[in-house]
Amino acid sequence: MSSAWLILLLLAARQQERPVFRVSTEAVQVDVFVGKDGTAVAGLAATDFELYDDGALRPVDSVTVAEVPLNVVLVLDTSESVEGDTLAHLRRAAESLLDQLAPEDRAALLTFSHHLQLRSGLTSDVLPLKQALGEVEALGGTAWHDALFSALEMLEVVRERPMVLLFTDGADTYSWLREEQIVSLVSRSNAVVYAITREEKAPLPDLGTTRAQERFRQNRRERIRRTRVLLDVTRESGGRLLETDSTDRLQEIFLEILAEMKTRYILTYSPPAPVRDGWHELEVKVKRKGLEVNARRGYYYGQRP
Repeated sequence: MSSAWLILLLLAARQQERPVFRVSTEAVQVDVFVGKDGTAVAGLAATDFELYDDGALRPVDSVTVAEVPLNVVLVLDTSESVEGDTLAHLRRAAESLLDQLAPEDRAALLTFSHHLQLRSGLTSDVLPLKQALGEVEALGGTAWHDALFSALEMLEVVRERPMVLLFTDGADTYSWLREEQIVSLVSRSNAVVYAITREEKAPLPDLGTTRAQERFRQNRRERIRRTRVLLDVTRESGGRLLETDSTDRLQEIFLEILAEMKTRYILTYSPPAPVRDGWHELEVKVKRKGLEVNARRGYYYGQRP
């Protein structure tokens, strides 16, 4: 089955009668990272947070941290552009992350080029995932929009800390889903999305011909667009975008993200009934000064639009 047909079927399934961002009148959960100068801040209690739902301050009932297991889908670019050292570094980084998971954590592996391939569903057994990583080959184009959406669908039934770690080094060239669609779909998901991409710092090529100049401008526009969409996706979900100019650092970055995932806070609060159907804007603040807060920007209650 082609990736386009797969996405169509998944979108059709979203029309079924199921709630968005699974909240109820009993409890709403918000996954939050609090840091200072990029380092996680530990030891915060419910009284340290202020949570606003559509501008109204809501009391935070409870805060939980590391005891909540992770459910993380690795979404990895295996297009032609990662062939060679980049693929080797990517394999090593993913294997290192899997080795650091706790026994109660679960992971899945989804790779993409111009096709999507689910290498392993969510499991606490990392051995099949590591074996699958060893079988990955680099070829074809890039369809990270469709791959991210498929990962979100995998996590739709997961209640305990659903997360996506996406790596891509190129602009999307094959996805059926458009940029604005994937950002909207992320906003309707529970999952927190972290993304890693390659920052281009190569020396300027020879721009002596008009054709070379146009190709350079086009590539630059594509890189800017890719970064903008990845920023929108990660900010919408409460995650982060990390850029690196060297894939040698992928292992370090993967482990940094895993550590951050495990130090995020889950805030629970009870909205007054009845809860209005539709989009609710969220804002999370910390009473201590000088701290950064990453949390999703809102949630949908009720049926999918």
